Amino acid sequence: MTENETPKLHKDRNRILVQYAEHSFSAALDEINETLASEKNHGKKLALLSAKSWILRNKLYAALHDPYIYTLNEIENTDVFDEIDDEDQSAIDNLFDDAPVEKMVEIIMIKNASLNGKKLVKDTILEVTEENASKLIDDKKAKLNEIASEEA
Repeated sequence: MTENETPKLHKDRNRILVQYAEHSFSAALDEINETLASEKNHGKKLALLSAKSWILRNKLYAALHDPYIYTLNEIENTDVFDEIDDEDQSAIDNLFDDAPVEKMVEIIMIKNASLNGKKLVKDTILEVTEENASKLIDDKKAKLNEIASEEA
């Protein structure tokens, strides 16, 4: 493979991985295997195989070192998913802070978990958005901090 093809292959692989950023390792592998079975273009097949290899390598790493990783975009120390939200942003968009302020809720972790790629340890008290709090509470990984709720 020539030197010029490798960066293109990595870009194509990353484009595929971004499509499955919210998928679990198994779901992403199933989707890629299904696409591989029907793909005729050799360049796209190579990118799909590269994505499959990346997922398998990181699935094994997560199983051995970080069992709280459930989706592809939770993998740390990778630049594959850095630009997911930034694709439609321009330099002018970053000048103004018009994002609505989200209401924060204080919770207590009752199980180890990960949230947005960050590890949360059992018995930790932290402040998160209402959306994240409800997700963790629904998953029975956290509970509302009653003391903080009474003070507010």
